[in-house]
Amino acid sequence: MITKPLEQIVEADFQTLISNAVREGRTIEYKGTLPGNADADKREFLADVSSFSNTAGGDLIYGAEEDQGALTRVVGLAMADADLEIRRLESTIADGLEPRIRYSLRLVPCSGGPVLIIRTEKSWIGPHRVIFRGHDKFYGRNAAGKYPLDVTELRAAFTLASGIREKIRAFRTDRIIALNNNETPMPLVAGAKIVLHLLPIESFAAPAQYDVLRYMRSRLSLPPMASSAYDMRINLEGVVSFGGRPTAHAYTQVYRSGIIEAVEGSLLNSERQGIGMIPSIAYEQRLVEYLDRCLAILRELGLVPPVVVALTLTGVRGLRMSDDMLEDNYPINQDTLILPEAWVDDLNASPEKTLKPMVDCVWNACGYEKSKNFDDQGNWIQRR
Repeated sequence: MITKPLEQIVEADFQTLISNAVREGRTIEYKGTLPGNADADKREFLADVSSFSNTAGGDLIYGAEEDQGALTRVVGLAMADADLEIRRLESTIADGLEPRIRYSLRLVPCSGGPVLIIRTEKSWIGPHRVIFRGHDKFYGRNAAGKYPLDVTELRAAFTLASGIREKIRAFRTDRIIALNNNETPMPLVAGAKIVLHLLPIESFAAPAQYDVLRYMRSRLSLPPMASSAYDMRINLEGVVSFGGRPTAHAYTQVYRSGIIEAVEGSLLNSERQGIGMIPSIAYEQRLVEYLDRCLAILRELGLVPPVVVALTLTGVRGLRMSDDMLEDNYPINQDTLILPEAWVDDLNASPEKTLKPMVDCVWNACGYEKSKNFDDQGNWIQRR
């Protein structure tokens, strides 16, 4: 793999590969021409792409000739319609692999014609299978190139994916228990709370360390949920922002591993005629806005998705949804609502569409079919 970000690669980088005699292997492969439309060509293409995803990620470079695995010449690609060719390859990947992979494409202008790079990210939710026309095989890579995974390797890959999911759920459970026991970075006000977690897969698969202290050094924006005035401090886990002293009404903990934990303790503590109510519009709007900010934080840190987004409401037994239809409005009969998780493959994903299934479940707990603040496509709407 070329170490530069994809958007920064130029023709000179290919000449460096030639000069250094960089050979094909685990993270790079050269192809003179694009795959054709024949079934065999598509199967070969899908095997190449998925093998990178199932191993360590890497670059598939088209328009580059090799001799015994070493890049010898950049020939470029002759394409009547580059956009059409790229759409064809993207369609093949979308329809021919299961589950879908994360990748990026870029045409690099060169003197002999453009070179296409398909950069595939290492996947933590694999293994990914070629399903084109019943091919039904899994591929990995080593120094010699791609090869079909054997039973032992498949078992290890599935175990890794399953283990990551279990680690994520265990972390989430442990944190909810700690919150309920008042084991928090800052002392919190009593009452019902919103708990939002962003749990990057790579934080559990191959723990990374991110420079989260930059938020202290540069005073970058890190407000807690539904807070304008706030303080920040460094702690063992990373950096925490909090609103309110000596008892905080909200805090956001950004872990060095890239995990974000945001807790808010005032939005759900309102009453109407002596009845505890969830202010549906206010709390859902704040959630949408804050998830958007959290995704931006992960982008700023340079974190690689996917990311699990998890929402939990604690201390909510007896609360009702703030709505005019009181005859259909039932009190929540559980103290803690652990809502279904969402897997986010793109850090620019819509926060509304990500959160809608979760907030629908909160309305379900109050006797409603779904939230009245989103349309059926998951877009936030302004109720009249």
